[in-house]
Amino acid sequence: MHTISQPISHLPIKKLTQCILAITFSAISYSHANAAQANSYGSVTFFGDSLTDGGYFSPITQGSLGLNQSGQFTTNPDNTWATSFAEQLGTTSVANKFGSEKTGNNYAIGGARAGVDVVSEDGIPIISVSNQVNGYLANKKVDPNGVYVVWAGANDLLEAAKQSSTNAIQTISTAAGSQVAAIKALKDNGANYILVPNIPDVGLTPRAISQGAAVQAQSTLATSIYNQTLYNGAVATGANIIPLDTFSLLQQVADNPSAYGFTDVKTPACGGVSSLECGRDDLITSNANNSYFFADGIHPTGRAHQLIADYAYAVVTAPSQIGVLPHIATATGLAINERLQTHVNEIQSSKQKPARTLWATGEFENQDIAGFESDGNTQVLLGVDFAHPNSANAVTGLYGNITQKDFENSGVTTGLSNIGLDEVGFGVYHSHTLDKFGGVQVNGAVGFGNMDVDVTRAVTLGGNRQDFKSNADGKRYYANLQAGYPMQVSGIGITPYIGATASRVTIDGLKEKEMSGIAMQFDEQKYNTTYGKLGVKANHNVAQNLNLFGDIHYQKQLSDNRKAASARLNTIADISFDTPMVQTDDDNFAMTLGLSKSFGQLNANAGVTHSQGDDDKNTSLFVGLSGAF
Repeated sequence: MHTISQPISHLPIKKLTQCILAITFSAISYSHANAAQANSYGSVTFFGDSLTDGGYFSPITQGSLGLNQSGQFTTNPDNTWATSFAEQLGTTSVANKFGSEKTGNNYAIGGARAGVDVVSEDGIPIISVSNQVNGYLANKKVDPNGVYVVWAGANDLLEAAKQSSTNAIQTISTAAGSQVAAIKALKDNGANYILVPNIPDVGLTPRAISQGAAVQAQSTLATSIYNQTLYNGAVATGANIIPLDTFSLLQQVADNPSAYGFTDVKTPACGGVSSLECGRDDLITSNANNSYFFADGIHPTGRAHQLIADYAYAVVTAPSQIGVLPHIATATGLAINERLQTHVNEIQSSKQKPARTLWATGEFENQDIAGFESDGNTQVLLGVDFAHPNSANAVTGLYGNITQKDFENSGVTTGLSNIGLDEVGFGVYHSHTLDKFGGVQVNGAVGFGNMDVDVTRAVTLGGNRQDFKSNADGKRYYANLQAGYPMQVSGIGITPYIGATASRVTIDGLKEKEMSGIAMQFDEQKYNTTYGKLGVKANHNVAQNLNLFGDIHYQKQLSDNRKAASARLNTIADISFDTPMVQTDDDNFAMTLGLSKSFGQLNANAGVTHSQGDDDKNTSLFVGLSGAF
């Protein structure tokens, strides 16, 4: 192995309809920013050793050594995980190379120890991970939206393996402390997202295997001690640590290599050649860079690095995706409220109000919310109206709703692939026309829904897709109030109105069942919102017992307390971390257009509703029936 290779108006119907549609479609065409896209990390910066090195030594390997390679510790010209991980986040990894200005974002150097600067046998200085961070902080300003990767310790374990037990423990403890100090320095300078992979199980490397079972056991123990010391110290800094359990990941791959597309996890793909110097001609088989896990005795192949990158991407994006669940539940609740409001509008436009009316509405919806699509969702509302005996203008009612939603993110390889949301709820509503105030119409409602939330999260590593399922209960509370002033314009009833809705959604913690470093759990989420609404509704009697009705409104979120969803790895459940929130729609335009007809004591109605935001949209068909009893 090379000496520097260390690891790792009756207006006609047509005209009324055209007016409503014209206003609606002009509203829908309103230009928005793409707010529902993920609030991605602003940048990514890497500190580490050969596991992350993106080509520090390439001027040497391509110069004096005469190798046409990328100068990375893997099966060249493959890249280490940093390149793919950065690309998945929408940016790039640019190595700071030996002898050049530090203009890149990858400061990792093969052979680097956590806190001790060393010099290779070739006389090349190798800056410690701690000083990589210090040098960055001395010359750069921390990006509060950036993710900072600090991966170190493997070379310190190799050094400890040469020492007595007492000295080895001291070396491990000192190295972990140096890495913790680097993490704290980043945190104190404003880093909000610090990705800290632990060290893979060194006992499973070809180097350890070749030295026998006793060395393997000692290597695994030393790795565990370092990882535990590291994470205990990192948590104590108060930094937002995003852990990667590469220790468990390697064990998982070693237990079932074929599931991840590997045929060999014990033999170096480069034979006796150092991974720094290993090219395609050095592979022991033509496809070893894809079928073997290790390039040399300690470094991963290109395909293994890709697996690590995929794993990192899955972890750093999962909480943001889970964080949209309260928004989806809130948007679903607003759709229920909208259908209840349609019934209340019918009450207010009716001249006769029976003492008791039984009613039902069924709805079929196509919804897209925060990038998740749903087709054929259904909800049913059942209710009863009670006219007040002492007031011809007041009606109070009770209702219940049953809602089934199934949202999909089709084609996803890593991320949320399916969200199921079922709700059973009930509420009370009241409508009153105030004759003393010119016939102002006032209505309000309060309600509660009990939800069942099912989530499927897909993770694809090495071509192997795994689906992780979790389930949680949820609750939705809401109250709304609306007031409008009815007018007659050329025989058409027009009512401008203003309204507000307050909502509270709680979703219990989600925990994926598998006990692995890939499976995750997510803490309880609470989401309070207030929406304001400004609109106009209309109705027109186009024939005997036949009424055309419509509604156009703009709805805007006035306040919310949404916070980033906190997550944990199932294998490191004592470390909770946050990631940037996905931006979701906070406003929309909507229209409803329908017909209602009376058949004696029965009244039937049908219509269509469409709402449009930046990324959220909903188109639904509804049919209702009511009758006095």
